[in-house]
Amino acid sequence: MKPLSLALFALVIVGCSQEQPHNELLSRAAQIVFTQPDSVVRMLSPYYYDSAMTDADRALYGLLYTEALHRSGLSTASDSLIRASRDFYERHGDDEHLSRALLHHGIILYRQQQVHEAVLSMKRAELLSGDLDLPAFKWYLYCVLGDVNDNVGNHALTLRYYKQALKAARQCDSRQWTVQTLNNIAMTFDMLGQKDSLRYYTEQAQPYYEDTYGDVRATYLANCASYMLSTGQRQEAKRCLIESRLISPTNRGEKLLADIYMAEGDTAAAIQQWYRLSGSLSPDVAIQSYRQLITYMNCQGDLRGVAEFSQRLNEVYHRLYEHSDAAVIDLQAQFDEQIKERRQYRTVIVLLAAILLVIVLSALVIWYNRRRMDLLNARFAESQMQYNLTRTELTQMRRMKEREQRENSRQLKDIVSRLHAAAGKGKPAPDDEMNALAQLSYAMRPKLRELLSPLSSKEQQVCLLTVHHFLPSEIANLTIATPQAITNTRVRLLRKLFGETGGAKDFDTAIMEYGADDVI
Repeated sequence: MKPLSLALFALVIVGCSQEQPHNELLSRAAQIVFTQPDSVVRMLSPYYYDSAMTDADRALYGLLYTEALHRSGLSTASDSLIRASRDFYERHGDDEHLSRALLHHGIILYRQQQVHEAVLSMKRAELLSGDLDLPAFKWYLYCVLGDVNDNVGNHALTLRYYKQALKAARQCDSRQWTVQTLNNIAMTFDMLGQKDSLRYYTEQAQPYYEDTYGDVRATYLANCASYMLSTGQRQEAKRCLIESRLISPTNRGEKLLADIYMAEGDTAAAIQQWYRLSGSLSPDVAIQSYRQLITYMNCQGDLRGVAEFSQRLNEVYHRLYEHSDAAVIDLQAQFDEQIKERRQYRTVIVLLAAILLVIVLSALVIWYNRRRMDLLNARFAESQMQYNLTRTELTQMRRMKEREQRENSRQLKDIVSRLHAAAGKGKPAPDDEMNALAQLSYAMRPKLRELLSPLSSKEQQVCLLTVHHFLPSEIANLTIATPQAITNTRVRLLRKLFGETGGAKDFDTAIMEYGADDVI
C-alpha cells in the first residue's frame, strides 16, 4: 500500500505543477499583450473552453484573447466572448478595461458590417480613454479609428487620428509603431495627391526604417517608390517595390509595380497584375485596377470585356455605398457634437455651482458682518453707556471735591484767622487748631504731606504757617520760639527739603509754590 500511495501522490504533484493558476496566467498575458500579441494568443488558446474561471477571470480572458487576436492581424467571427467582457466591465464601472473591450467589440461589429454599432462602440472607447495613461492602447485605438475614416474617405478625420496615434507611438518609444503610423499618414497624403507631405512623412520614418520588419517595412518602401515615381525616378522606384515584394507583398506596392510595367511597355505583366489586384480588399486598389483594365480593353476593342469589368466596378461602388460612408461620417460628427455639448453642459453646471457657492458665501459673509456690526454696535452702546455713567460719576466726584475744597477753604480761612488773632495776642497755637490746619492743608495740597512727612512736628508747623503767609514773628509766638530761631529754621529747611542754599525768603517762596497746582 505504501508504494501505491507514494505513486498517487507523485502523480498529483506533477499534475499540479503543470497547471498554472488562471490569475497568474492572465497577469503575464496582460503584461505582454501590447508588445507580444502572438505569444498571448498561444498562451490563452488552450483555455478557451475552460469553465473553471471566475467571472472576473473570464472577462479578462475574453478581453486579452480578443485583443491579442486583433493585434496579431487575426480575427474572430463571434463576438460572444468580448461582449461578455464588455458587459462585465460595464457593470463594474472599470473604465480602463471597458474602453479596451469597447474597441475590440467595435472591430468585430465592423467586420460583421454592423457599422453603426461598431462606430458608436469605438467612439465610446475613445471617450473613456481620454483620461487614461495608456499610450500603447491609445495608439491602436487611434489607428483603428483612422482606418475606419480612411475607408469612408473622411481624410481630415483620418489624418487627425493618425497624428494622435503617432504621438502615442512616440510616447511608447516604439519604432515599429512610429514607422507604421508615419506610413499611414504618408499614404493618406499620397491618396490626396499631396506629394510634398508624402515626402515629409516618409523622411520622418527614414531614421527608424532599419528597425522595422514585415508589412511596416514593405509599406515604407512602397511610399518611397510612390514619391520616386512622382519625380520620374522610375528605376529607383522599381527597385524599392521589388524589395518590398520580397519582404511582404502589398496591394498598393503591386499596383505601383503594375503601373511601372505599363510605362515600360510590358503590357502583359501589367495586365496580369491588374487582374489579380481587381479582387483586392482595398477599394482604392480595386477601383484603380478595374479602371486600368477597362481602359486597356477599350483600346483593344474588347467591348464585352469592357462591359463585364464595368459591371464589376459598379459592384465595388455599390459595396462602398452599402457601407453608408456619409452615415459613418455623420455619426461620428454627431457623437463628437454630443460630447462637446455634454462637456459644455457640465462646464455650465460647474460655473452655476461656482456662482451659487459664491452667492452663498457672500450671503454668509454679509450675515457674519452684519452680526459682527450688531455686536460691535451693542458693545459700543454698552461702552457709551458705561462712559456716560463714568462721566456722571466723575462729574459728581469733581463737584463733591469742589464742595469739599470750598468747605476746606472756608474752614482753613477760619483757622488761619483764629491763629492770626492768637499770634497777635502773643499766645501759642492750640494743638487742635494746628492739627486742623495740617489736615486741611494736606487735603488741599497732597504733595505737601509727602514733602513734610520726614520733618518733626515743630518743623511741619513752621512750614505750614509759612505756606499760609504768617510772619516770622507770628510763627515765633505760635510755636513758642524766637524770631531768629524761626529764621534759622527756615534757612535750614530750605537746604533739607529742597537741597538749596539761600535765605529765609527763598525758603518761603519755595514752600509756598510747592504743591500750589494741586489747589482747585
